[in-house]
Amino acid sequence: MMMMKRRKGGTGLVAIVLIFFIAIAAAAYYFLEKRGGDPVQDGGPTQSSPAQNSRPAQGDHTAQGGPPRQETPAAFVRIELVASDKIVRDSTVQNMSLEAVDRVQMVARVTGRLETLHVKTGDSVTRGQLIATLEHQQQDALIVSTEAQVASALADAERARAEMSNAQTNLDRYERLLNEGFSTQQQYDSMSTAFTSARAGYNAAVARQRQAAAELERVRATRQDYIMHSPLDGTVLSDYSLTPGTMISPNSPIADIADLRRLKASLRIPEVKIFAIQPGMDVILRFDALPDEEFHGQVTRVDPYVDPSTRTSSVEVELDNEATGNRLRPGMFGQASIVESEFKNAILVPANAVQQVADETFVFLESGGVARLQPVTTGIRQGNDLHITEGLAPGDRVIVFGGTNLNDGDRVTIQ
Repeated sequence: MMMMKRRKGGTGLVAIVLIFFIAIAAAAYYFLEKRGGDPVQDGGPTQSSPAQNSRPAQGDHTAQGGPPRQETPAAFVRIELVASDKIVRDSTVQNMSLEAVDRVQMVARVTGRLETLHVKTGDSVTRGQLIATLEHQQQDALIVSTEAQVASALADAERARAEMSNAQTNLDRYERLLNEGFSTQQQYDSMSTAFTSARAGYNAAVARQRQAAAELERVRATRQDYIMHSPLDGTVLSDYSLTPGTMISPNSPIADIADLRRLKASLRIPEVKIFAIQPGMDVILRFDALPDEEFHGQVTRVDPYVDPSTRTSSVEVELDNEATGNRLRPGMFGQASIVESEFKNAILVPANAVQQVADETFVFLESGGVARLQPVTTGIRQGNDLHITEGLAPGDRVIVFGGTNLNDGDRVTIQ
């Protein structure tokens, strides 16, 4: 009995040891499998071939039959061919509004009722053309009355002249008689006094005649205030919707007339630019009403005075509206670009195609389906484009869309 119990105890101990060694062997096998090795054979590892030790290629199945590894897909991009056919301008840009160089608002100088408005908004007029007439019957009657006064004064002057002439004749006769001894000195002095009085009367009559003539000119000039003529060639911008019978008072507007052949714009430029901008510089004008067109003018005046409240100075620009076919109108709003320098045959690329990392500025070029990083040097920004001064040549294929997350050498597909 005792022997059998000992055998049973020895058998259990052997089983425990055997399980221990089996666990160690299993752990070693698992470790070797993780490192790509072969299971242990004959107490040590065998030499594996290079093909057995290398990683499976992308897209191949692993030795255990796992799923294939996928390649990174090509990025979809848009490109733009580089061309050196642009003009780049370094400009000072300011908002502006057009106005006519020659413009006048006709206003009444007198009080009266509007009799006739001879023009309407949009009409072309010439210098001296009749614009408006106010009722002027009283002025006509006053002119007639003053003309009569002038005629009366003229008659008085003629009568006084005749009396002076007669007095002169009597004086001459009595002078001869006095010299011959047939007249006394007293008689001669009496004739001399009569002549002096007649001459004074004549001078007074002439003065009254001149006064009456001046009054006639005044009332005639006053009448002209009731009949208004255009002071220039131009176009009626506004007739203020006046109708006959409207009561007009002094300084009431009658018509707004402007010569549309020459237009101007006034700009406010920063103080730092007043010495860079000179009369004669070219100006490019763009208007909100004509966004796809540009017009050309010139700087005509630079105000030497700097406004201390805004630190700006005034610049006046003129343009020939006849050269545009008279398409522009006073009041049109837009932007004026005073050209300080100009670069022809320049290369422009969209600003969103240019990237900057640290101090490096670059674009991506497409070549054979691959993105290539290309360092560039930039210049002036013009609208949504950047002037590239170095780094690109005509014919380069610049990636303008889809290049934000690209790396040098990435595969790309052109949309």
